[in-house]
Amino acid sequence: MSTTKEDYVRVKRRSQTFFIHTSPSDTFVSIKDEISLAMGGRPSPSKMRLYIPTSAPNNQTSNSDDKEMGEAAAASAAAMLPKDPIPDTAILSDHNVTNDDVLYVTFVKSWESSGDDEEPEGEDAWEEIEIVKP
Repeated sequence: MSTTKEDYVRVKRRSQTFFIHTSPSDTFVSIKDEISLAMGGRPSPSKMRLYIPTSAPNNQTSNSDDKEMGEAAAASAAAMLPKDPIPDTAILSDHNVTNDDVLYVTFVKSWESSGDDEEPEGEDAWEEIEIVKP
């Protein structure tokens, strides 16, 4: 009997969104593997970092005028950016990642030109989390 994965997570990078089928027992490296496969094998999972967004502040209102939100929205969005990547061996259920949750992915800045054996050095080697809203 085969096990089907009915849940999924949305993994966002810039203007891209990857829909990855998951199970609660999946590791974060398995999500990286799926992203790599979707992109034709490059970048390799070692050239990716996954992040879990932090919760939105409770004092946000949904029907405010865009101009009024300006700086407040920018500050709120910055507060939601995670600081540390999730370890590859971590399990989705251990981090309360469930169906339809959003994760962020960043790549090594030079992933297109670097070899898979090269280890990224320092935080400056990685892209910033940047999600482009349509």
